[in-house]
Order: sequence, then structure tokens, then C-alpha cells
Amino acid sequence: MENNISIISAAGILPPGNIIIHPEDNIRNEFSAPGEVQLSRSRTLWRLEHKKDLIELMKVSLLAAVKQVQMDISDIDYLILSQVWSDNILGDEAGRLARELKLSCPVVSINVGTSGGATGLEIATAMFANSEFHNIAVIAGCNYSHWFSMSDPARTLLSDGAACLVLSRKQGMTVTGCHTLSTAHYDVLKFNEGPERYVYYKPKGGEYIFNNMKETIYQCCNKVCQSNGMSLNEVSAFYVYDPSDWVASAAAEALGVGKDKIISIFHKYGSLGPAQSFFGFMEMQDNKNLTDSDWVIVMGLGPSTTATAVLFRWQNIPCNVYYYDHKTQLSNPMLPSGVTQNI
Repeated sequence: MENNISIISAAGILPPGNIIIHPEDNIRNEFSAPGEVQLSRSRTLWRLEHKKDLIELMKVSLLAAVKQVQMDISDIDYLILSQVWSDNILGDEAGRLARELKLSCPVVSINVGTSGGATGLEIATAMFANSEFHNIAVIAGCNYSHWFSMSDPARTLLSDGAACLVLSRKQGMTVTGCHTLSTAHYDVLKFNEGPERYVYYKPKGGEYIFNNMKETIYQCCNKVCQSNGMSLNEVSAFYVYDPSDWVASAAAEALGVGKDKIISIFHKYGSLGPAQSFFGFMEMQDNKNLTDSDWVIVMGLGPSTTATAVLFRWQNIPCNVYYYDHKTQLSNPMLPSGVTQNI
């Protein structure tokens, strides 16, 4: 599916507060691998003080992404927002973001859980069938750490953050194909209505994910390759949604490729939900083995919703991850300490 639609910019935003969990402090949870004794390395979690502050990270991710390519938000013709769990039935994140940024373009929310970023990319690519659209942005955010009970061990996996990718008819990293499949059979989450409102995993929910994720990974990635006349072995690098440390090894086994082809970011960010696949996409910039026109796959997976694999032709584009201090500055962790960039 050569369509001349490309990613031209990507920006991730993290809150300044972080927690480091060392292997000896790790607590077993629903996502722990069977027989797991101790993790091999520490992980860093990123946390907002209040879950409502996520909308600010989403706004800043869009502003950063367009600024990196000398664009303005008025250049965006359509915006897809990966909806996160909200406090009210209106779920008015899209409307609020549009009002606060004075956007005139349509802002459309989708809600497919942790697959939100990748599935949003597929929808955005299809939107270019409308010849009036030249630049489309997809924002994915996560504040899931605030939706689990404070006593739930699964919370020790979760971070808060947001990321934005800009798609365009301009030259960049070509989106060659997408494949989405259903994961409704996972059915692993429940919502406790009160008096304390929180999300939790059903008994053996993690076990079901562990036992079925390999097949989902294989089917999703293999089918996007097949539909574009190629094999998995032709792909130079993969990022597969990794909400736990064992997923990278499981992905390599499922795909029949070497572990060196699998990008893992769990140790750097924990689990960023819908935004995780975007942060994985940006992590590929650090893969020194990639050259222009290499094939890469980014896959998002939302248990009980969808899984989406996106096939790209590699090209270096502006990609940056920033810390945001809730004032007017971004601090870029890819640069030396103290370097700031204003928006």
C-alpha cells in the first residue's frame, strides 16, 4: 500500500516526577511472567500529580511536534485524539483541547485502550483519501496510573505521558501499510463503580495475556507484511507494545527474529498505555543499524479492543522526548542537562 503518506515529526512529553523501581524492589503483579524470580534491570516510571493534568501534556505534544518542522497548529487539517478514561460521561477531552488551542480543524476521539496510538495512525492514514487533508496529527496520552487502586501491584508498571505524530503528504517516513485485528477475546479488565472507582484486572487476566500475546503479535505483524508482498525477515526493527519486561523476548520468539531486532522501552518509561507505541517509534531513532529505506514495524496492542501493526520505510525525521514542567518550558532529555526549548 504505497500511498505517499509519511510521518514528518514526533514529540513525546513526560511529567518531571519519576520513580525508579530497582529489581530487588519489584512486586509481582498480573503481568509477571510465570516463574519469574527477579527482573534484570531497573525501570523508571513517570507520574503526574493529578490525572486531569494529562490534557496539558497532550496539548504540548502537539505544539512541540508542529514546531519541530516549522509548522503551526493552523496547518493541521484533522486531529485524532486517542481518548483516555475520563471523569465524566462526556469525555470532553477533544472539545477542551480544541477550545484551549483555538483549533478550527475537526478533533475526533477514539477509544481503543493501549492500542490507541497505533490504531489512530491507521485511521489517520485512511483519512488522506480526502484530497483536502494535507497534514493530520495523532495524539495519544496516558494517565492510567491514576485509575488503578493505590494497593494494586499492577500500578507499579504504569506511567503518565503523551505523544504526538504528524502525518503529511510531504516527504518523511513513509507509512507503507497497516493491519488491525480484534483482541476482544482477551476480556481482562473490569471497572469498580464505587465507593472507590478504579480499574482492575480480572483473576488470571495477566495469565491470559501471557498465553495469547505471542499469537496476536505474530498474526498482526505477519499480515501487514504479507499484504505488502514481503516477509517478517525483511524487517530490520520491530517495536511491540511492551507493558512488562518479558514482552521483548516473547516478541522475538513469536516473530522468529533475533532479539537484536526488537526495541524495548519498558525500562525507560514503564507502560505509557496508548502513547507507548509512539515512544517506541521515537526510540528507533537511536538504532544505529537502521539506514534509509529499511523496513520497520511498530505495533500497539490493547487487550479487549484492537491490535495494530504499522509498516514504515525508515527515514530520520525530527523526534524528541521532552520533560514538561507545567510552566512555559520544555527540557529535552536527549540534550545535555540544562538545555531548554521554549514553545
